[in-house]
Amino acid sequence: MSSSDNVMFLYRDEERNLQTRPHHAHAGLWYEKFCNCWRKEDGKWQLDKQEWIQTVARKVGDREQIDEATERLLCLVEQLNGRVLYMKTTERFVTGLGRSHPVENGFVWHATLGTAFLPGSSVKGVVRAWAEQWAESVDSERINRIFGCEEKGSHHVGNMIFFDAIPARPVQLEMEIMTPHYAGYYENASKPAQDWYNPNPISYLTVGSNQTFLFSFAPRGQAQADDVQLVEKWLIEALEWVGAGAKTAVGYGRFTKDEQKQQSYITRREEKRREEEKRAALASLSPIKREMMEDGYDHPQSERFMAAMAEKWLPILREKGKSKQELVEIAELLRDWYLNYRPNSWSKPNKKNKPKVELIKQILSLT
Repeated sequence: MSSSDNVMFLYRDEERNLQTRPHHAHAGLWYEKFCNCWRKEDGKWQLDKQEWIQTVARKVGDREQIDEATERLLCLVEQLNGRVLYMKTTERFVTGLGRSHPVENGFVWHATLGTAFLPGSSVKGVVRAWAEQWAESVDSERINRIFGCEEKGSHHVGNMIFFDAIPARPVQLEMEIMTPHYAGYYENASKPAQDWYNPNPISYLTVGSNQTFLFSFAPRGQAQADDVQLVEKWLIEALEWVGAGAKTAVGYGRFTKDEQKQQSYITRREEKRREEEKRAALASLSPIKREMMEDGYDHPQSERFMAAMAEKWLPILREKGKSKQELVEIAELLRDWYLNYRPNSWSKPNKKNKPKVELIKQILSLT
């Protein structure tokens, strides 16, 4: 059986006839390749365009796959000392209307995530257009340095890398309709725009409002720090005032910063940085102190370390066969812990602490 026969079998087989997109199916492949709302009228094939658009006018994208993709992107951008911005749509957003599709208006789909996205080249174009046309006090030399130059005799890439803007979570898609009333005039400007022309409703797919996307860029090599700050400023202004994608002249494609998501990212980044610093600090410690730190050595009110001292470290001091150097290191660390967090228990131990302190001092007397 040929591949074309397989395709026809998939469409016609009653048991496997797919009327709705399977939950985990790639929405872009479904929308672009599986269009099955055709019907024959008066010997001509007709497509119910609105019916087909409605098959994907819902949440699209797998949350787990999106989380994995955003995490990889964040790691890359952070390694390159780039910037991350979480921006959400204030109005509907659409890109790829000029692409060929049976419903007349196309749509740009992410190849692996199956959701709407904005290619990095488009992001770069939006920011460059803002810088050239609306930004104040910016010379062409700086614009060419940041975005690159294709002038004769001066071909070079810019010092910024713009990444694809991908969604931070599954995206809500919606159907929109535009209704040109003067089709004859639009086709031939010599014809007057008259009221007797029939309106021509045209359906197309859009991203709904309040959908958050992850925008990011990074310096290429040793870019100037003020260039990075300036591009971040331009990116925010361009998305807020001009917008991205198609139909921006009528308000589409506007974004504003998602403060909640942005703050959450900053918090997680700081926590990650502290964890990395802590791991680096632990790696530089002796094996004994590293183990004590894991037991809660550096926490002033750590009941966990008190328990570890009684159950592990003090019994070690009583063991025979341990080297003098190892015993002294343990005793010194326990003494320092007392002096830092329980000074009174060290200088004037009560009945409970006295045997512990005496054992530690006994080991220290070996030095």
